Amino acid sequence: MPAAKPKSLIIRHDTAADLADRERAESALTPRTQLLVRPPANLKGHITARKHWTRLIGLYGEVDGVIATAFDQDLLIKYCLILEECDWLANIRRDIEKTYRAANMKLTKAKPHPDDLDVYYKALAQVNALLARLQGFDARLDGKRKLALALEQSLYLTPRSRAGVAPPEKEKEPEPTGMEKLLK
Repeated sequence: MPAAKPKSLIIRHDTAADLADRERAESALTPRTQLLVRPPANLKGHITARKHWTRLIGLYGEVDGVIATAFDQDLLIKYCLILEECDWLANIRRDIEKTYRAANMKLTKAKPHPDDLDVYYKALAQVNALLARLQGFDARLDGKRKLALALEQSLYLTPRSRAGVAPPEKEKEPEPTGMEKLLK
């Protein structure tokens, strides 16, 4: 069974007693320590992860109510590090793909002499090894992205995890008074 949504994300109409019970239960589990926009020490030296931290905490700060608390700090740190690792893996994968495409293009255009077939087959083996390496990095990147998605769902960062949660409505402007109508 999925975890219960925080009170700030629930829009159904409950009795005052139910609301008070939920409020008491949540406040008992809400730490007094707040998440700071300044990245924690665990992210020192991780430039990309620090940028993700600042962006996420800024987004959480824009929401009415509390979604992420200090209890979620370690999870947020892991999520930011995973995003940084995804960027790192994607860059390496891109470089390997570029090398593979160039080598494959040269090999495809090559017309080996019968005396040089041994060299051609060794080059073909190297191109196949590059393809295998590319596929390996692709699989690692897929795994990291899958883990990032699971963490995003836990942190209410995906549309599906926020499904059924309507954003708070803006307060309606009061009807203009007689004088305000005249001034318009």
